[in-house]
Amino acid sequence: MRKAIGVVKAYIKIHMNSKLKTLQIIHLALCSGVFLFAMVTILLNKDRMIFDAKFENTAPFNPIFPIIGLITLGISIFLKNQFIAKISSSDGLDSKITQYQSAFIVSSALLEGGALLNIVGFLITTNAFFLIFAGISLFFLIRSRPTKDKVISDLQLQYPETEAL
Repeated sequence: MRKAIGVVKAYIKIHMNSKLKTLQIIHLALCSGVFLFAMVTILLNKDRMIFDAKFENTAPFNPIFPIIGLITLGISIFLKNQFIAKISSSDGLDSKITQYQSAFIVSSALLEGGALLNIVGFLITTNAFFLIFAGISLFFLIRSRPTKDKVISDLQLQYPETEAL
């Protein structure tokens, strides 16, 4: 009986660990995509690049793209907190992790969208001003990397569940 319980605990730990690894791979792919797209656009426009924060010179993209980038940042944080707040403490660990994955993916997609929008603004106008806002979104995307400690903290997991993770 003890051996069977040990096998089940080992399976649960491997299963939960694989879910965390999956999130980390998704995170790496999103960050890499934004970073590589930015590098390609910078390389394509390195000879024509300007930096101008005046709204009239880069209309209609400025200030709309930077504002949208900042709005997606705020919405990303807000929605992730809302999704996490809706996770019931009475749910099983598998359900909690699945709901956390959804919250993380929605939050990351919004951050990536804001970054990509501003990189496109840079690509179209060659104005490096947009890269500041893409960088801000990318910074928050990088900081949102899911780790075991963050998941435990965000989900407020206790002893039996923390061991499975």
